[in-house]
Amino acid sequence: MKLLICSCPEVPFDLQEVARELVDAGWQAHLTPPMCTPAGLREASTLAQKPGPWLLAACNTARHAGLFRHLMKEPQVIDLLGCAGPEEAVGAILLALEAPTRPPQATLPLHQAVLVIGGGVGGCQAALDLAHAGFKVYLVDSSLSIGGTMAQLDKTFPTLDCSICILGPKLVEVSTHDHIELLTYAQIDKISGQAGSFRVDVTLKPRYVDMSKCVGCGACAEVCPVIVPSRWNLGLKPRKCIRIIFEQSVPLRSTIEREYCIDCRMCAEACDRKAINLEDVPRARCLEVGAIVLATGARPFDPSIKSEYGYGRIPSVITNLEYERIICATGPTQGALITVQGQEVESLAFIQCVGSRDRRFLPYCSGYCCTASIKEAMIALEYHPGAEVTIFYNDIRTSGKGFEELYRRAQKAGVRFIKGLPGAIREDGAGRAVVCYEDLLKGGRRELTVDLAVLAVGLQAPSEALPFQDGPPERDGSGFYRSRHPILHPLESATPGIFLAGTSQGPKDISETVCQASGAAARVMAMFATLRQAH
Repeated sequence: MKLLICSCPEVPFDLQEVARELVDAGWQAHLTPPMCTPAGLREASTLAQKPGPWLLAACNTARHAGLFRHLMKEPQVIDLLGCAGPEEAVGAILLALEAPTRPPQATLPLHQAVLVIGGGVGGCQAALDLAHAGFKVYLVDSSLSIGGTMAQLDKTFPTLDCSICILGPKLVEVSTHDHIELLTYAQIDKISGQAGSFRVDVTLKPRYVDMSKCVGCGACAEVCPVIVPSRWNLGLKPRKCIRIIFEQSVPLRSTIEREYCIDCRMCAEACDRKAINLEDVPRARCLEVGAIVLATGARPFDPSIKSEYGYGRIPSVITNLEYERIICATGPTQGALITVQGQEVESLAFIQCVGSRDRRFLPYCSGYCCTASIKEAMIALEYHPGAEVTIFYNDIRTSGKGFEELYRRAQKAGVRFIKGLPGAIREDGAGRAVVCYEDLLKGGRRELTVDLAVLAVGLQAPSEALPFQDGPPERDGSGFYRSRHPILHPLESATPGIFLAGTSQGPKDISETVCQASGAAARVMAMFATLRQAH
């Protein structure tokens, strides 16, 4: 869309500044003499003859309606006299320029169903909002259960409420909603089409357990002789080859990992419902949807790359997600905060910005880490009130509602905050972590020996690319999906019909993810309302 700006003398602010800002934003903005003068009318008429939709920014639309209709058939006019200043004028013009144009008469069928990719808390929220509005929703996740990272957490900030107690009912609501079809342990093979008419090919991986017969009793896992590390518990706890991924998983069904199976068939003998099917095969599905919501999430930074902190070499150095599993009642220690040697933890250090705000790795702030570490420090004091808890930080960024209050509570509770990120972590003779740092406020280089050093790792974009046949949605320099406009259209990708929610766009906390998911669902509904007009 192109823009004509009338340099009306009645407008009390600098229209040249308005035109410059719009040109800098990438729009074709033409500033003409006053259109009510011969010179202005002549120039505007010449420009309006050029192809392409035009937007007029001028004065009193009622007074000059006939003039504007003379210039173009159905003029869209922004009344500059209604704007208080250049900033408001630029904002009003950008809103009109960014607004979707009326769709052409559709030639493809309109499918009023939605595909939500990613079953974390954001994907579940978007699916529920759309389903409550009456739309058919396919919720696809590559994992054995929906829930995402939130299901692995012990508590949430800033209230320190139980994470699964909040999430669990939402997962059950998703699985029982009449308008939601849940497709877990699924792989998306192909995405083609356009807004209103997408075709998505999905493969459901074999579980080797009949989902319609399994009731999640766990009898098969009790007799399985094959023990492997639990990925759900980040390798901190063993599990069986056949298992339910976690106690509150949805769906609550067993799965066999065939690559570890030794074909002993003891699980089949133990299953009274005859649910074991070792000849199970992949199944293909073709989904026809009108919109796609990308709630694919983010992945944690691998701290072993930051070798000076010794992760992977020093057992007492762990990540914040591993810490969450340790303190969780369903985790590897059943909630006991102990060291790798089995001793009670009496001192902890939380190190911020591991990977984040580092030009070598992730140049951006990951946002959630400061408050998450403060939450985890408070939980440590709940377990052991006498523990020595220290947080090493670059800057404390607690910008959410209630976050600063949690920070103040932690200070009063005795959590020690040291400004300065450690230069290295080494191991002493007893297997404890020795944190080497420089205190930027008090000055001087020091060392602190702790039972556990917890690394607050940053969030980075998922590496997997979705198989869009007509070109995937744009990504930014960090690999996250880029929105159509960061201010005016933050929940839409540059590809029509593809919407964004949660950490697929960049690091976010849980509450922000849920808000964005509901916003994305609303934008999907608005798009369907527009597309229905074309049919």
